[in-house]
Amino acid sequence: MKNTFLLLTVILTLSCCKNDDDNNSVSNLPPATQVGANTVGCLVNGQVFLPHQEGLNTPVNCYYQFVGGEYYFTMAFSDYRNGGIETVNVFTAAIELQENQTYTLDQGFTPVFWGGAEYYLSLSNKHNTNTIQTGELTITRLDLSNSIISGTFWFDAKNTNGDVVQIREGRFDWNFY
Repeated sequence: MKNTFLLLTVILTLSCCKNDDDNNSVSNLPPATQVGANTVGCLVNGQVFLPHQEGLNTPVNCYYQFVGGEYYFTMAFSDYRNGGIETVNVFTAAIELQENQTYTLDQGFTPVFWGGAEYYLSLSNKHNTNTIQTGELTITRLDLSNSIISGTFWFDAKNTNGDVVQIREGRFDWNFY
């Protein structure tokens, strides 16, 4: 009986332990689908980042809209747990997106394209792409009749203190509005 109790205690203890590697595996991200599954995620400095709602705040904002003669795209997703506002945002403006095209995220502006990305832990601690810390957005599906946009992204971004964050393995498959 004593050995059985000891064995059960060890098994329960080991099963409750959190492996530090559990949150940095690409396998914990949503699959890279193209069906309008309403999924999004990425790695932030090697750690899995997924949207989480707390309260009334919507954790994902995705749109692709034609406004004032130009197209605008945003995929922003946040984790609102623990009173925070950790957010990843990828955006473009003044360009009509095309399937199987890759767009540079550098917050640069040309007459044809403007796009960038940001990561922030608070409104006063934003990391932005620029001409040195850049990234890429690839659109893998754009279905206007069904309002589905899917793609992948990665980027490096820097805050005003010079700290750089690495966003990798980003993927989304969303019904936009």
